[in-house]
Amino acid sequence: MMVPFPVSSPATVLFCLVAVLVISRVVSNRKLRTKRENIVTIGVNIKNNTNGIISQTSVLLRSLTSTSEWARNGYQRFSKTPIQRAFALPSMWTGSDVVVLPPALLASVLNRPEAELAAHHAQLDTIQLPYMMSDSDVYNNPLQYDVIRRTMSRQHVGSLAATTAKELQNAFSTYWSAPVKHDRDWATLDNWEACGKVFTRVAMLSLVGSPLGHDERLLDWARKYASSVITGTAFINCLPPGWIRSSAGPLFGIQARYYQSRCLRIMVPVIQERIWKLQSGAGQDVDDFLQSIILRCSRTGDPRQMDPQRIALRLLGLATMSIMGMVYVFTHCVADVYGMPDRKREELLAALEAECKREARPDEGVTFSLLDSTLNESMRLNNISVTSLARDVAVDSLHIPGVEKAGDDAGGISYTLPRGSRIVFPTQDMHRDEGVYGLNPEEFDPFRFYREFQTEGGRFDDMCKGLLVFGYGKHACPGRHYAMQTLRQTLAYLVLNYDVALVGPVDADGGYALRGKRQTLLNVNVPNVDLKIRVRRKR
Repeated sequence: MMVPFPVSSPATVLFCLVAVLVISRVVSNRKLRTKRENIVTIGVNIKNNTNGIISQTSVLLRSLTSTSEWARNGYQRFSKTPIQRAFALPSMWTGSDVVVLPPALLASVLNRPEAELAAHHAQLDTIQLPYMMSDSDVYNNPLQYDVIRRTMSRQHVGSLAATTAKELQNAFSTYWSAPVKHDRDWATLDNWEACGKVFTRVAMLSLVGSPLGHDERLLDWARKYASSVITGTAFINCLPPGWIRSSAGPLFGIQARYYQSRCLRIMVPVIQERIWKLQSGAGQDVDDFLQSIILRCSRTGDPRQMDPQRIALRLLGLATMSIMGMVYVFTHCVADVYGMPDRKREELLAALEAECKREARPDEGVTFSLLDSTLNESMRLNNISVTSLARDVAVDSLHIPGVEKAGDDAGGISYTLPRGSRIVFPTQDMHRDEGVYGLNPEEFDPFRFYREFQTEGGRFDDMCKGLLVFGYGKHACPGRHYAMQTLRQTLAYLVLNYDVALVGPVDADGGYALRGKRQTLLNVNVPNVDLKIRVRRKR
């Protein structure tokens, strides 16, 4: 769980003061590119900006709390105009600024070759794995993604549904029970922790199989490792790049590396035994993800790839992304669905339950369901980041043609970016664009996608194409089909088997006031990990 940082002790106050002074000195030596041709920097008063110590430091420090507001401002001012334009956001993440490109350039820019726009370094800079994981080959040479693409593709993911269904039943029975066995009274749970335990068990079993996937010690350490990676990443991204980040970053990674070592202590002996069996000619009949990743590593011909610790780290990295991605989505979905006003909530749950009962297997056989619509709508509203799809300019000078206006012979506004510039897209605001998602885009409407799906000639295709929670193009999340199938099965199981209520005050519309409460730290939307739920097994 994310633990609130204590700010009351004198030592903490002193530490914060020293940190602000040091960061101020560092960022004062960095220059915001406030005079790029055709690109306005949001949050900086160009006329009064002297790039002095106070103004420079103030802007970058303000990015820690103002990035979401600035991005919304820029989107309305520049991305919504007839000729969509880019803008820039000051960011402590880069120590300078990031260039935010308009939605109309999404395909033309992100389909450029890696030699021009590099995704790998930008992605590493987003999740800061070098500070969290002890083996750089795991993230610089991600062989594990090859196995994901082969075994969890749209065509093959259905074979995992039966195992997932069985583990969901076991996980909910174990972690969502009332204090007394067979007690039908309500149990109060932490939403984040309760969902985290369920998805850790399901994800780990899919990746490491049995017996590791049923080892409660490993499941606990893996869940804590995943949570500490996300927490550490959020804080490391708030440090200016350079010597401060490289010096202080490892401190924020200490907890993650500790949990990692505890996981490895359990995983390595089992993986080593599996490797020995394969090398001796035994165990050829085993067909699971662990077996597939061992075989993929063996095909490289590099004996270093058969190191059981390296294989364990590959699995642990996949588990972390899988666990935290699904937990983030599902905890928000629970809050959205069960935090609705009474009448709307009852209408939705009745419709979902009827659909689940009609379809014995909610994981397959339906082109698009109300379950999909509910999950899509919750993901649309609850982005994990303000901007995403980061890329770094990898050539000396990159020319990006702008958006052309009909009848404009000038060819629109174009941009020339130097090497090292980081570009992103305003995905949070794109997901709340009334022009794409219809009226009241700030509200949770679980029928939004389903309604358009049933409307011939509606905006359904545009809505789905514009939903970028799993990335875009060749760098999209390779496990997205497995994630959506698992989320769909989990929501179906919850609706059919549990009564759920949020704990907290009710607002004016009859919904729960805490359902959408969260804070933004730089570019990351921090979930409300303190939200509690009351659950009861249905009779």
